[in-house]
Amino acid sequence: MAQLPDWQPLDGIAPPISATDGVARVVVVVASARSVADGWAPAAALDLARGWSGQGARVMLIDCGLEHPTLHLAAGVPNREGLSDAVFHGASVARVSRPVDDGAFFLVTAGAPVADGGSVARSARWHRLSDGMTSAGVTVALYVREQDEAAASFLGSASDLVVLAAEGEPPPGIIRDLEPLVRGVTGFADATVPASVRKEPARPRHGPASVPLVNRAESGTGRMIFFLIVAIAIAAFLGIMFTAGLQ
Repeated sequence: MAQLPDWQPLDGIAPPISATDGVARVVVVVASARSVADGWAPAAALDLARGWSGQGARVMLIDCGLEHPTLHLAAGVPNREGLSDAVFHGASVARVSRPVDDGAFFLVTAGAPVADGGSVARSARWHRLSDGMTSAGVTVALYVREQDEAAASFLGSASDLVVLAAEGEPPPGIIRDLEPLVRGVTGFADATVPASVRKEPARPRHGPASVPLVNRAESGTGRMIFFLIVAIAIAAFLGIMFTAGLQ
């Protein structure tokens, strides 16, 4: 396996545009299984697009995690018409793209569910769409997740790869033999993971930590009140029955 670039923070990854010819690229952003499990991969993909647009690139970020779409949740937009609708139902790119950060860059959500996500990447319509966007000077960033079946199919569209992974984490297996295309390995450092995407430690469902502590005196008082209410209810019922028997 070829040597990958050293890990660096998100803001250290330059826009994937050739410094010599200015040609826009199709860059596949590959989220490692750990970055997905830790919950920060979608936010990191959005931050990459945000950073590249801030450096002058025209960016279209596309959620290719068709089995489990997540970018719309991180961006706070609905997953209505999206990538699958543009490929299979003829929706235009203008119709399925949504502005993020007041139009700093655009997001295409996954769209309608499909049985085979890889069929999107293999379709002639997809290649025409991506070629049209890059010809117009748009940098197309495809977000894929290492564990998704469709991820490998989208790698065939890549001119560049960026890997989202924790510092020191082994590279995703699906990029094997594609190491020369990797222009950066990046992610959030532990101290910079946004609080909104930090995963809280699991809490036990049973045991002392999940059982509220109750003062014994309060518990005894509660039981006395309960029994008193029950006794009053029984006495009232018996009184009604006795009165009915006398009539």
